[in-house]
Amino acid sequence: MENVKTITVSDLLRYGHPHTGSSTPGPSIISDQNPQSPPGPSTSDPYRVLKPLPQFDYPAIVVGTLRLPTLTIKCPHNNCLEFSDDSVAVCCDFTGLDVRIIGKKIHVLTWNFIISDHLSGGLLEIVKWDLPDSSRGLSRCSSLMIDSFPLVSNLIESVPSTSKSKSYQIHGIIGAVSPVFVVPCSVNDSSSSKSMNLRGFHVRIITCECQLCRSTEAVGVLYGKSARHSFTEPVFVYFCGPSWCWHPVMTKLIGNVVTISGLRMKLVFMGKGGSELMFVTAENSVLHLPQLLKKVKRKDVYGSYKGTVKNVYMQGMVVELDNEAWLLLTNQSLMPPHGLRIGADILIKNVHFVVPKFSWAKFLVLGACTRTSIIVKSFSPLKTRCLIMSQSKSQLGNFIETLAFSTRLWVLLLVSCFQRKFSGILSTKKILGSTHKGLVQMFANSHLPSSVIQAQHGVVMEFNKNESCCSTTEPYHGNLKLVVPISNFINHCENFWIKELLPSDNILPVSCGGKYYQQSIRKAFQSEDLGIILVGTLKISLSSGRLQLVDMTDSIDVVIPDLPSFWDPNSIFEVIDYCVIVEGMPESVHSGLSTIDPLLPGSLFRAFPLARKPNLKIFVYFHLCNATCRNRLIYPSVDSRDELNEISSGKFHLIRIRRKFHPPCHSKKLVRSVFAEAGVLPWYLFLAGKDGSAHQGNVLRGCTVGNHADHSSSKRQKTDSGSSQLSPGFEDNFCSACLEKGTSSLRETCGDPSCLRTSFSHESPCLATIRGVNNFIYTSAGTLCRMKANARVKACKGSAKKIFLEFTSESDLKYQLLQIDGFYLMKHHIEGPLCNIKDADEIGVKVPMTSGTYLRRLSFSSEVLASDKSLHDSSLCNEVFTKDQVLDIASDCSVSDVHLHVPSSLTGVLEMDAEELGNGHNAPGANLENSSLSSGIETTMDANPDENSGLLGPSFLFPAGKFSSLRGDIIAVHGFDQGFSDMCSSREDYGDLYRYGFCDRTKNCCIHVSVADQTVKIFGSVDQHHFPTGFGSGINATFHRILELQVPSEFMLTSESSVEINSIRTVNEAHSLDCNLNQFRCRVVAVHVLVLEKSNRKCDNIKSNTYTRPHSVDIPLACFILDDGSSSWCCWANAERAATLLRLQNTARTSTMYHLQRIVEEHDRITVKSARSTSDPFDQDFTVTVGSGRALTGLDEDFDVLVSIIFNACVNTSWTVVAEVMDSNAVNSLREHLAEMQMPMPPMANLRALEVCYVDQLSEARDMIQQLAKR
Repeated sequence: MENVKTITVSDLLRYGHPHTGSSTPGPSIISDQNPQSPPGPSTSDPYRVLKPLPQFDYPAIVVGTLRLPTLTIKCPHNNCLEFSDDSVAVCCDFTGLDVRIIGKKIHVLTWNFIISDHLSGGLLEIVKWDLPDSSRGLSRCSSLMIDSFPLVSNLIESVPSTSKSKSYQIHGIIGAVSPVFVVPCSVNDSSSSKSMNLRGFHVRIITCECQLCRSTEAVGVLYGKSARHSFTEPVFVYFCGPSWCWHPVMTKLIGNVVTISGLRMKLVFMGKGGSELMFVTAENSVLHLPQLLKKVKRKDVYGSYKGTVKNVYMQGMVVELDNEAWLLLTNQSLMPPHGLRIGADILIKNVHFVVPKFSWAKFLVLGACTRTSIIVKSFSPLKTRCLIMSQSKSQLGNFIETLAFSTRLWVLLLVSCFQRKFSGILSTKKILGSTHKGLVQMFANSHLPSSVIQAQHGVVMEFNKNESCCSTTEPYHGNLKLVVPISNFINHCENFWIKELLPSDNILPVSCGGKYYQQSIRKAFQSEDLGIILVGTLKISLSSGRLQLVDMTDSIDVVIPDLPSFWDPNSIFEVIDYCVIVEGMPESVHSGLSTIDPLLPGSLFRAFPLARKPNLKIFVYFHLCNATCRNRLIYPSVDSRDELNEISSGKFHLIRIRRKFHPPCHSKKLVRSVFAEAGVLPWYLFLAGKDGSAHQGNVLRGCTVGNHADHSSSKRQKTDSGSSQLSPGFEDNFCSACLEKGTSSLRETCGDPSCLRTSFSHESPCLATIRGVNNFIYTSAGTLCRMKANARVKACKGSAKKIFLEFTSESDLKYQLLQIDGFYLMKHHIEGPLCNIKDADEIGVKVPMTSGTYLRRLSFSSEVLASDKSLHDSSLCNEVFTKDQVLDIASDCSVSDVHLHVPSSLTGVLEMDAEELGNGHNAPGANLENSSLSSGIETTMDANPDENSGLLGPSFLFPAGKFSSLRGDIIAVHGFDQGFSDMCSSREDYGDLYRYGFCDRTKNCCIHVSVADQTVKIFGSVDQHHFPTGFGSGINATFHRILELQVPSEFMLTSESSVEINSIRTVNEAHSLDCNLNQFRCRVVAVHVLVLEKSNRKCDNIKSNTYTRPHSVDIPLACFILDDGSSSWCCWANAERAATLLRLQNTARTSTMYHLQRIVEEHDRITVKSARSTSDPFDQDFTVTVGSGRALTGLDEDFDVLVSIIFNACVNTSWTVVAEVMDSNAVNSLREHLAEMQMPMPPMANLRALEVCYVDQLSEARDMIQQLAKR
């Protein structure tokens, strides 16, 4: 070993860097002969690059002494082997086993040294070692090759001698080794009694009860060839006192046959579990080992698992192994070796094998218990950290230990996900807890039955009584659902959509303006299928202005039909029942599919960017009444009731929304605002305050009287606005308590007792049912009053019949939630925006809406139920999601903030006032109980562009024309920059759109709507108009104030328009706008005619992004004979469709394209005609003529190129072709054209290709097998 330097442990520490070293120079050392690569990209972090340990600078050996644990070095585990020189010692581990080197000075020939602040300098991993020449003569028992090792060293103080007791010897297989534990004990000697903490561990040994093992024969005889042992009887040996330091050695001996002599038999107490008679080591106990260790495989030795560490999570509690196996080290008494690093090969003994019944992922869980031991078989060559288990006990850790292993993993996933979701929102203490329960534990308790908690009995009892290792079954505690970060949820939904696509999901394209547009595919997934619980806060997106469910990782759009006008933005909601709608174009298939499953534990434990998202629209639909507010888990001292002082009492204005619009602001310097025109009703509502249950019963009984027939009649009763009389009998029948309290509140609010006589023409007591933030329902007595004509309320400075509510970005959601024709309450404040306006004429007045201005949705009924069902027990909340259904979106009284129970005789007056507000607008007639539009187009009206410009300023320009409102089913939505055409688009195709500058932009769309058995088109700008969440094909929507165009059944969205979604269909309907469209799975069997020419597109089409045609070759005409196995037909195509069927767009055929381009450039125009009427691709003959009239023959090279292209198109390639049946005029035109070319018309059906797609049969078969496997 020349030129090899000898170094010590002190030298390793002074080096100060993790490294690998060897006595022989060469490449980086890998610890076994067949090294495995670092974790692969399938489940590991693809953005994390693990580097190998750097090689030591020069050949060297490390010299030192290997010794048993002494508790003298810094090590949290306190049971590691130690490697020391004369001055310092470090933790160490080694591969292989030779107990003879314990206490000997050795030469370490190959090693890894890992720096760690938690240890005494670091960890020395001994890969290869040798003994010095002076130490090669090791003692052994004669020629029997048996080594003996005293378990108690004379250098260590031991417990008092028990030499008078009988000595025992056992011979068997080491089955399991417990963790080291400490128990208090008292030791009595002749003079005194003292207390001490006794360290120790238990070893389970399966012994032999044969005659030889029971005799007192020498140890060597037990290992003789004639010995026939049967290891069947398990016994326990307690290594206590000084012998505890043999724990790392006994762990490595699991599965080997050993003999231990000098044992004592004692009764060991195990707390409440009773006592057990077992063997105990004493001062003369000896371990006997054959030099050639003998392993015995038998059923009583519990199962093992060998794997490679791919990652370590949760401070070492979760270890990811290869082949989707997950090792749980949640038992706080376990101390796995420090060498359990990423890239290491480990052997796990006595582990529980569990296959969880999770719906969201399939994998193997390896549960470690008190009998589990981990041995590093091959050290990691990578630069990774040592495993240091936390020694601190926590309430969450104790809770996890009481659960079954699959449930433990579920809780650990909750910990990781909640930390990612709410770090920065909640403190770590609130998430994990400390002395009190944290959010994770309280959430887990709310989803687990009490029966899952398993009593803990301590290390000794669990080790001695545990007989369930290797069991693949465990108590099933229901379908545990995941709570994942929203980023993982979105990625999972995208992958789920792609995997669920079937060939039958392709929808025929829609025709519009001479072009064909591919429709998107929508799929809905129920929460039960996903196995995921959504948890987050509701926020408004600053970029889109849409309502979203948000956590710290991402956000997702949500549709909540019963969303109130107000909620706590800091509340954390848990949503179990929901529906996810994913929509995208078919070409998104396989384009953005991530190779990493976002629901596998590895994806949830580590936070790294997921794969690029495909271009899909995703939103979640749920009801707030079915969601759970989890604030009490975080703030348990907060009262669950809402303190809504703003709505609980006082005086309120009644307004009705007439329209919503976005002023077309052309100045970039102006702050963009949106407006809602509202009419102010001559009514005031006075609420007395929270009535609770004090008057609730009486009020409900008193309000049930009234003339319901008058209320339900479509004919409204004309009521004298000057009358101050209440309806006959109403005051007597309505409860006196409600009337008295409501009138008292009215007087207190007005401040002037005479105001009742002078200002109001009608005064009626009512009952208000009010919904709070977290669905808390309470009632309040009140009074509904109508102002006399020309009367003034002294508290208000002015009055107006028409107002324009101005919403800025900070109150964008308030604007979105406003419903046209909806009634709202606005509280009266002395300094409020509605109470500080000047008297306005018919033009109206602008009222700014700030974050502190509240609008509450109001609904009426003349029937009072026996409970608060109108707000709380809505049928929407009990909706059961199905695979093919319609999700209701439009709000009604069940989702209002305030519901008024009024006398039926009063509804006529309210309806009349509401009708007067609607005069001059195309809104449907007011109905206090149901103001939704019926299907069809409403009456039109002329729009005056100067109507609002004077009020809102000269920079706001409004379009002129006739406005309409319609409600219908959206069939298709497409952009003008999509689609494919057979001709250059002309301006005439788009009618009035050019007059509005509509086709000069690429972000414009066309909406096809089915209204009363007719299809209309609505054009809109994505930039200028804000569509609500969920907008797209398959929804039923109401379009308010859309501009009529000159072309019949065509409209345009303007700044005056607004869109409301009434319902959403979860899946696409199998219909097309064109009944002549057909879709075929077929192949090309022959080419009848083909015309090629130089590309010369003279017409100037709009900015449409059509498919790029190959090079400079154009195909104005081609006729293919297609066959689907049952029939054949002529398929006429040109441009891209023809090039696709000729397989010219295959990038691998660049040489063919080069020659084709050369031929076309030389001859300008080429015509290929079939000379035979046959469909046999191998029996075809062609004539080829060029632009000059010359015919090409087989002697021309160009002829061979053209024929080879045609034959290549007839190779057995499957296509999906969408085609339309050609009308008789088109067929006659083609027949005439072929006659001029002296060609016959094939006697078969004629279709025109609209779309051609290549069929990947291998991928299709794979997808189909996966679909069948799921059934």
